Amino acid sequence: MFKKILAVFVVVVVLIAVIGFILPRHAVVKRSVIIDRPASLVYATVNSFVLFPKWSPWQDLDPNMHQTTEGPRDGVGAKLVWKGNGKVGSGTQLITASTPNQSVASDLDFGDMGSAKSLVTLTPEGGKTQATWAVDMDMSANPIGHYMGLAMDSMMGKDFARGLGKLKVLVESMPNVEIAGFSAEPVQLTATPVLLVSESAVPDAIGKAYAEGFGQIGKFMAKNKLHQAGAPLGIDGEMTAGNFKFDAGIPVDRADVAGADGVRVAQSYAGKALKTTHVGAYEKMPQTHEKLRAYMAAHGYTQMGPVFSWYVDDPGTTAAEKLRTEIYAPIN
Repeated sequence: MFKKILAVFVVVVVLIAVIGFILPRHAVVKRSVIIDRPASLVYATVNSFVLFPKWSPWQDLDPNMHQTTEGPRDGVGAKLVWKGNGKVGSGTQLITASTPNQSVASDLDFGDMGSAKSLVTLTPEGGKTQATWAVDMDMSANPIGHYMGLAMDSMMGKDFARGLGKLKVLVESMPNVEIAGFSAEPVQLTATPVLLVSESAVPDAIGKAYAEGFGQIGKFMAKNKLHQAGAPLGIDGEMTAGNFKFDAGIPVDRADVAGADGVRVAQSYAGKALKTTHVGAYEKMPQTHEKLRAYMAAHGYTQMGPVFSWYVDDPGTTAAEKLRTEIYAPIN
């Protein structure tokens, strides 16, 4: 009797082992969510690890988790390194492929715990985006791991759904603006002497207010024998639906004079800024400003001061559609 029981036991163990070897080595967990924003905003958010702590489903498991980023700020080569408690462990995630506004692929390395491949795909649906997050986990050659793979979807699916839910809230808090094709670059600016005049105008009279401000500065320059040392600029102030406050400015060659008649002597912003160039009529600049704000939000930049613009071309000699305006947003 004992021999029969033992034989049955051996057969069962062998069957379990054989089935384990036959089972898939890889386990895939996949979840989707609809985000009420253009794919370009979602893509910019997931193509970097700067904002990942804000939508990671595992962030709250260890608030003291140590996280650093390496390589470029976004795109291929961007890398996240983390080390935390027993719930989150330690490992790395490296972006290996990015298709603008469509997908982001990355490799996860959990050290002795194995590896996995992550893929976020974006599908436009009208003005919305379906974001699908899938992770393919290598359960190793051990048949026991293959059995564990059968339970991965039920064990981790809720985490993926929670992470996508957090991603939805994060991206939907950003301006609802299409940023596909929009570009901006970090630059380092040095201070230069400028003359400033504060102005306030209704939207239709902003151009006239700028002209009056520049004219006032011109008189001050002539009186004090100052020379223009760069393109005129504007510094954004408080903006409402019916009124816009700003400073009109002109860089000059000296700062050894005292302000008078409403003209202030100051230094231009010095430090790091995000720069984009608007090409076209001044009336269309508000759209570029909106794109810049959305771009900063999706790329995780924090604005550290008022946006300002350098009017590179003279509207008196340059066609409106060719006017270049450099727009800068101070960042950390």
